[in-house]
Amino acid sequence: MTEEEKKKIVDHWKTPKETVLFKIIAKALTFLTTLAFWLLMYVLNNTRLYGEKIIRRESAPYVFASNHTTMFDSGFIDCNAFFIKSFFSFKYMPYHTPEYGNFYKNAILAWYMNHVKCIPLERGKGIDQFAQKIVSQKLKEGNIVHIFPEGTRSRTGELLQGKAGVGKRIYESRVKVIPCYHEGMRKMLPVGSFIPGIGNKIRIIIGEPIYFDEYLEMENVPETWKKISDRIMEEIIKLKEKLHDLEAERHA
Repeated sequence: MTEEEKKKIVDHWKTPKETVLFKIIAKALTFLTTLAFWLLMYVLNNTRLYGEKIIRRESAPYVFASNHTTMFDSGFIDCNAFFIKSFFSFKYMPYHTPEYGNFYKNAILAWYMNHVKCIPLERGKGIDQFAQKIVSQKLKEGNIVHIFPEGTRSRTGELLQGKAGVGKRIYESRVKVIPCYHEGMRKMLPVGSFIPGIGNKIRIIIGEPIYFDEYLEMENVPETWKKISDRIMEEIIKLKEKLHDLEAERHA
């Protein structure tokens, strides 16, 4: 498929109507996808998840913000962390923001991505593109959206600086953020690879919610958005340290 053909898909993309039938199909696809990812994460790889009780406890809406190292971070994490709660309530199945060039290459793939609650973004189109406005809308409607504050995958695994875009989404929607840090998935699926490996040690930790009342009183400008994003990255850094401490205690 040419770039022009792929562009037509995203140009003509519309937010799907979430009818009863749509939700039934979405839950069925999510169940099958979760089963596949669970086998990959817990049978073929050595995965441990800390802080899942926070997901079970916290109510929507919120941004679920994690570091970003592979093309499938959303699937690897969310299918495990959110499955039980989303099974009983459709709004607890997070929306995702994949890049359309990678995940909307044809009509069948686009149909699947829509049913697992994806909103395609165009790389290079900035923080005010059409899909980003839908993200804010979905948050205002009481949903959860998984966002990567770094804006792109880390090629080294080291945490990058946060981008202002996530801060703008939070400023506009007035929601809290639940932070998440993970490591090990980059080895399971290195950049440039499409087939996950096996036998890797993967660790995921979810943190307590972050509130931004003081920032929401500031002016609605890029400087404020960046401060919000920096605050999120500070918490993700703390989660990285906490994860290492928990792992050290387990092996002490």
